[in-house]
Formats: sequence, structure tokens, C-alpha cells
Amino acid sequence: MAINNVLVVYANPKNNVEKSTLELVKRILKKYKINYKTEHRSKLSKKLFRNKDLVIAVGGDGTFLRASHFIFDKTPVLGVNSDPVYKEGFFMAAVKKDFEIKFKKILSGNYTIKKLQRLEAYINNRKVPELALNEFYIASEKPYHTAVYFLSVIGKRERQKSSGVLVSTAAGSNAWIKSAGGKILPLYSNKFEYLIREPYYGRTCAKCDLFKGVLNKDKKIEIVFEVGNGILIADSMSKEHKFKTKKKVMVKMSKKPLYCISFNDSPYKI
Repeated sequence: MAINNVLVVYANPKNNVEKSTLELVKRILKKYKINYKTEHRSKLSKKLFRNKDLVIAVGGDGTFLRASHFIFDKTPVLGVNSDPVYKEGFFMAAVKKDFEIKFKKILSGNYTIKKLQRLEAYINNRKVPELALNEFYIASEKPYHTAVYFLSVIGKRERQKSSGVLVSTAAGSNAWIKSAGGKILPLYSNKFEYLIREPYYGRTCAKCDLFKGVLNKDKKIEIVFEVGNGILIADSMSKEHKFKTKKKVMVKMSKKPLYCISFNDSPYKI
């Protein structure tokens, strides 16, 4: 792969280890005469990602996720864990000590591209700008209020009360939804899943039959709030997309996966 223009997305270094990792990445790019631009993850825009041959996310998974919200084509992304002692680094394929070795592999073509599936969402048929690499969360506008809604999936419709609905990708099945009791899916699976958070049942609301499930890529989930307003958010870090009572929210598999740099000898997830 010809590397002429690189965008480095970073988080504020919180210690000397993170700072030195970011500085090393920049130093290696200069060493190999790569044209690059750095930008803090809070100041990203679509324009920054145009005509880039590679995006490098330096930080933790949050930085990787944030960068992914601006990639809609086949531009590959490489994650560099800036401090493996404190950062989970699920999406990161490199660290400080092996970054130069792996960057040289990229320059020589000694790497693979793995596709991570993403989800897309619609509010009343209007597409939400972000694609979710981990999950979409749909809940009451006020998180301490119970959401009351109708959920439709695989030809079934059910009235529910809960703290919200998680709809997750295979990659995301290792994150929030796992902690909530979901199923871990193979990382590169084309399936996705949903889970109802803290479902309520009592005299006026039956126990959920549609509590959780794994869906094929051609399926979708629809949610319509019976009362109150709701919010939808991608990966716990996009803007909150608000919607009113009776507006339909729909989530399905996107046809635009994220293309990730991977190495056969990598000890990391990707």
C-alpha cells in the first residue's frame, strides 16, 4: 500500500508513557518521509479524513472509536495503544515498542486488512450520521426515567419497560453488552445482537419475551416510544440524537464496515 498522506488521531497524553508513544509515532513517520497531520480526537471533522491513505489512532479504544465515526470509505485504520498498562486496547494492533516494526510491514505490504462490521441507525427514516463500531444505545432522554416503548424484531412486537436497549456489533459484543449479559460473538462475524437493559415487569407490563437475541445481517430492530422522549447514541461517545414520542428508531447492519490493519503475529485482538 502506498502511504503518502496519514492522519494521526490522538487523545491528550495523561502521563509520560502516553506522551512518548505519540512522539515516537510522529518521529517514525518523519523518519520514513511520510506526509502526516495530527489532530486531537475532540476536533475531528470529515474534511480531515479526505484523501488519507491511513489513519493512525494513538491512545485507547475510545480514540479508535472516535476516529471510526469519520471513516465511511475503505481508508484503513491502525490502532496504537499509548499505554498498555492502563488502556484495554481491544482495537489496537501496535504499541510503542513495536510500532516501527509494524509500520515497516505496512510499507512493505506485510499485513492484512480485517473488516469489522458496523451498525447504522435511522430516526423516523432520517439516517444518523455516525456508524456504530461497538453499539447503539436507545433509552429515555433522562437516564433515570424508565423507557416505555414497543420493540419489533424478526416479525414480533412487544411492549416493554426498561432502562434502554443495546444493539451491538460482533466487536461490541466484547464491550458494554457483554457486561450487561449479552453473548460474545466471533470478532469478524456478520451477525449482531440486542439486549434489554434492566427490564421491568409488573401489574401493567408483562415480562419480556424479546429480552435478547442474535440476529442475521439482513434483520433489523425497530423501537417506538409509547410515552416520553428518547435518545440514541453511538459507541457512548457520539452526540445524543434525540427523538420524540411515536417516532420510529430503526437499527440494522451497515454495508460500510471499518477496514483495520492487522498483523499475523499480533498478540492483540485485531
